[in-house]
Amino acid sequence: HPPHHLAAPPSLRTCTSRLGRGSGKMGMRAGPLEHWLTCVGLLLTVGPLCAAGHADAYGARTEHVWIKSWDASNLSGDARVPAARSQNELFPVVIFANSWACPEMEYIMETIKLAELGYLVLEYETRGWRPSSGTIQAAGRKDQLDTSAVIDYVLSRKDWQPDPNKIALAGISYGAGLALLGAAHDPRVTTALAMSGWPSIESALFHNGSPNLIWGEVLVVSGELLGHLDPSVPAMWKQVLHGNESGFHDWAAERSVETFMGAFEERLVPLFLSNNLEDRLFNPEDMFNCFERYPGPKKLLLNQGIHATAEIGGLMDLPWNHIWNEAIDWLNHYLKGTAGLQLDVLVDVQLRSDKSVREKFYEWPSKRIASLDFEMGPRGWLGLHGSLLPPAASGARETGGQLVNESISFARKSGFNAGFPIIGEALQVFVDSRIASNLLFASKQHAIWYYTPLARMTRICGTPVLSLDFTPSASTWQLVAYLWAVNWADEGTLISHGTVSCWNCTAGERITREIQLRTLCEDVSGGLGFGLNMFSELYQPANTDANLKVTFHYSSAFGLKVPEVLTGSDTSSGFAIVV
Repeated sequence: HPPHHLAAPPSLRTCTSRLGRGSGKMGMRAGPLEHWLTCVGLLLTVGPLCAAGHADAYGARTEHVWIKSWDASNLSGDARVPAARSQNELFPVVIFANSWACPEMEYIMETIKLAELGYLVLEYETRGWRPSSGTIQAAGRKDQLDTSAVIDYVLSRKDWQPDPNKIALAGISYGAGLALLGAAHDPRVTTALAMSGWPSIESALFHNGSPNLIWGEVLVVSGELLGHLDPSVPAMWKQVLHGNESGFHDWAAERSVETFMGAFEERLVPLFLSNNLEDRLFNPEDMFNCFERYPGPKKLLLNQGIHATAEIGGLMDLPWNHIWNEAIDWLNHYLKGTAGLQLDVLVDVQLRSDKSVREKFYEWPSKRIASLDFEMGPRGWLGLHGSLLPPAASGARETGGQLVNESISFARKSGFNAGFPIIGEALQVFVDSRIASNLLFASKQHAIWYYTPLARMTRICGTPVLSLDFTPSASTWQLVAYLWAVNWADEGTLISHGTVSCWNCTAGERITREIQLRTLCEDVSGGLGFGLNMFSELYQPANTDANLKVTFHYSSAFGLKVPEVLTGSDTSSGFAIVV
């Protein structure tokens, strides 16, 4: 990247005076694990980095401000104001909102860099997070109106020389969602940059009817401990835990970007989106779907990381952070009209097996992606596992013209492992300690798995789709699906997973359902495995009755589609068939 990405921080005196003013509040700031680590990392690194300054492109000053919002709430903010070279110079505006449980100084290194590039930058603390007043609305209508009030304030500061026609909203996690919601509601916004954001709150917390138990608890508890959480937030979370989708739907829709996609489409707002493939809060497949449907200018980065971690390098001013380098190029293009942005790259996906490799797609859907289509075959005479069969081999599932059925029953322990919540996913990303299950010893009563050997290394990149055909014995149930890379010892390394639940179905009624598993990009060799059980600690179970049973029907509606990247002129399927 060009040298402007390495712009230096301001003087040590400026930095330390700002840190000294805010440090008293920083000691109280924690939150979700990743954001807490980000905040601690900033404290450990920002001082030395501030001391390493060199000649600035633009001199800039820091100004702490109080912004009176639409309802007289006070929002705390910090502005980085470039030194104008003439009275007529106008600066493009970039506004950051804080991540959940993080202070407004979260973006300090990037705001310094942007100010030196000639951007007027404001980072603010959303309502309910200290020291701002009000209560935490979890991106509700009040927060959305606050965004417009912040824009009003910036444009009112004529001494800052803001350009009213060049305004970007940006952020990570909570700030990312607010950036997208603000851009949808306020026509003054030129572009939005969302890193680890969400298209749907309902899908994040109640995905396919399965309450996201761990992350929901983390958000509610951290909000209560570290801010002034509005009572509506834990009340809605209780609705989710009880499976009351109707009681949660409208509240979630008001906070969901996909509700307002029409506003984006009407104005064709350029959207820069970046999500992480191991994010179990804001599912990458949801943002992928949102991206695919949007007809306007857009770019999507999919990175290896858990929630909000792939962006941390930029917050610490590490120059090789791909996400922030791309984000600055995006701002330069859409707010300054400069070259350098790879506009022809629509989708940029980091490979799990080799993080130095990024698959780049110049169109989406891409002709470089083929679908490996399987149907499930029953367990053989040894009863160890079933088979992943090509559709043409589906006749092998029939016995005397009758379709074969197999059942599993509920148990909390089945031998399948989705990882210790948060810690397990973090370990596999940061120290390559993969989440694995010994499939050879998995319970045959409480779980079932299917296998096919792979004839060669296969690059799986995209979103697997599972279709189910089953009959539950009760009106409430949950199924958890796992996709593995399987080695010679029948050890399955988790590469994707998903879930589906029902809280008001009809007992004994046959159901067909299609769900997406987690988006991934990984090289797989040896074999491919897929499994189902009825419990994971990641989700609030709909039913824990030991008598609960699910019967799977081996029909053409019980199958799996896995996306494979084709290399060169290769159009072969890449798997061998064992019946």
